[in-house]
Amino acid sequence: MMRLIPLLLLFTLPLGADDTAKPATDSAPWTSADYARFTTATFRLHPPVLQVMERAKMDVGLLNAAIFFATNAEREKHKLPMFQTSRALTACAYEYSRDMALENFFSHENPNDPTKRTAWQRMEAKGLKSGERAENIAMRTSNGLTYLAFADEMVKLWMNSPGHRATILNRNLAFLGCGVHACTCPKFHIYATQNFASVVP
Repeated sequence: MMRLIPLLLLFTLPLGADDTAKPATDSAPWTSADYARFTTATFRLHPPVLQVMERAKMDVGLLNAAIFFATNAEREKHKLPMFQTSRALTACAYEYSRDMALENFFSHENPNDPTKRTAWQRMEAKGLKSGERAENIAMRTSNGLTYLAFADEMVKLWMNSPGHRATILNRNLAFLGCGVHACTCPKFHIYATQNFASVVP
């Protein structure tokens, strides 16, 4: 089962850290430098994304990238400029998914840390302090899916939700960071966060 909460934030706000990914497949783990090597089309032919995700060998960076490119495929369909990747937004998204997964909550508001309670606070901590910003979150089980299939399913569900769709297709938002984290529960739930911004540092 998947639960979705859209949040479109339109305030004044921008970047900084690194993808936290350790793993896995038989190829080298995905790094932030790899984004420049692919288009939405060529990424779908990248052999590691066709592998079934395994908890013990999960390449978090690769799944972040799969969601990023699947989201850009929707922008492409609607003749919108492609999102650019942002290390600060990716780090922010990853850390929030990690907090939700490890602390067992699912909300745009962190109930456990007042310094990271809102999406604004979390993005500001990464240097994003001007322009439009937005956040999408989701959670679902992996169900034996490949990296690509999981990303496609996640983006399809977001696109079927009016609030999430509006965020993904917002022409003013130019940068995107996707971050995932698996819970420690037996069902292999994966929490996903998308952080968007119109400007980055």
